[in-house]
Amino acid sequence: MAQAHSEDTKSKFFMLGIIHRDDRGAELLREWLLNIAPEVITLEFSNYGLTFRKERGGKYKKMLDEILNKMEGNDEHYDKEALSSLFSYINMPYEYEVSSRYAKEHNVSLYLIDVDAFSYLNLQKAEEELFEENNIKQLLCKSTPAGRKEKTVARLFFEKGIKLFSYTDEMHIRDKYMSNKISILMKHSMNKRFLHICGWQHLQDPYGLYAPFNPVKVFSNDKAICI
Repeated sequence: MAQAHSEDTKSKFFMLGIIHRDDRGAELLREWLLNIAPEVITLEFSNYGLTFRKERGGKYKKMLDEILNKMEGNDEHYDKEALSSLFSYINMPYEYEVSSRYAKEHNVSLYLIDVDAFSYLNLQKAEEELFEENNIKQLLCKSTPAGRKEKTVARLFFEKGIKLFSYTDEMHIRDKYMSNKISILMKHSMNKRFLHICGWQHLQDPYGLYAPFNPVKVFSNDKAICI
């Protein structure tokens, strides 16, 4: 299991950067939760995203199953990673499932603090453009090794300092919103240990939005704390 340095365990705010849709993500997140032992968890996931998956996930899973059955019946091949990417829009993300289970088992608070408006726009666009039979078939026939590519980009950034991604205006707005929410929660949490779970790119924090919390920054795929 990954181990934190002893001097870091006294910290009150950790940022855990994860790789979304990582095939080992759930296992790694469980290990870090046990290692850090947070008393409050904040998650880069919106309440709208949660509601969308609860209310419409079954509908789109059924649609995908029907299309896959047709393709298999016609002896058409599809790319498994492309299928996994499509399911990421309708399945609960592993980071929510793992953190909510941990929160329940350890009686700690979990807050979904991402911006609902961006989730709404992205998921509405997916409904309008992505979940249409012809578009789904086209996507399923394309190789989209997003998970492997993201691991490579993350490694280059953390190990070599090579940046192959851009910190977008949307990320800035979301981080400003989330850091404000965390600040409010901290004021009412009696000096508890916080863990903020987010995409690894947010660890860069070029505007220093999380700096007032004196964060210990952790990349989930590493074996030790990284600053």
